[in-house]
Amino acid sequence: MRKLIFGIVAALSSVVFYPSVVEATETLSSKVVLKNSYGYFLLSDGTQWKAVPFVKRWRSLSEWWNNAQIVPQNYECLPKDWFVGAEIEVYSKYGNLSVNEADASNQDSLKQCTHILVNSNNGQVLFAIALHPAECLVRVFEDAHNDGYNEGFDEGRSASYRASKAAYDDGYNSGYQLGYKEGYRACMQDENDRY
Repeated sequence: MRKLIFGIVAALSSVVFYPSVVEATETLSSKVVLKNSYGYFLLSDGTQWKAVPFVKRWRSLSEWWNNAQIVPQNYECLPKDWFVGAEIEVYSKYGNLSVNEADASNQDSLKQCTHILVNSNNGQVLFAIALHPAECLVRVFEDAHNDGYNEGFDEGRSASYRASKAAYDDGYNSGYQLGYKEGYRACMQDENDRY
């Protein structure tokens, strides 16, 4: 009895996880791209996806010397490269992954992805996470807010550094000149008193 149940489960799971089966072929209806690092896509069937690009790691010296290619060219794309109206094929990541995730510098983000989006027009590939519409709106707002905060923080910090560096340099130069003049005068006066 156990063997029969195991055989049925094995047969069903092999049917469910058969590789290279397109789950859906839809048109890209809308997109939001934040900082060229990832994007949010809305397909024509109403499904919403967070699209994450494959960011390849630096090649080692031996890989560079041998001109080894870490990842196929079609994985080297960004969500901004995809245009509204493009035909998108959705695949499960299981069984359809032709690259090693360890070759990515953003492998933590890629491990969270469950699907692969393939642009039928040019063959480009992005990793994706299916999102509920409410979750998608919340994530877009949070990510845009965080990106804006980080950009403003960086700009403010660099402007403050430039201003404080200029003030420091002015104070240093003024103090140095004043100290040099006073020290020189005191030294000359001390020498005049000796003779």
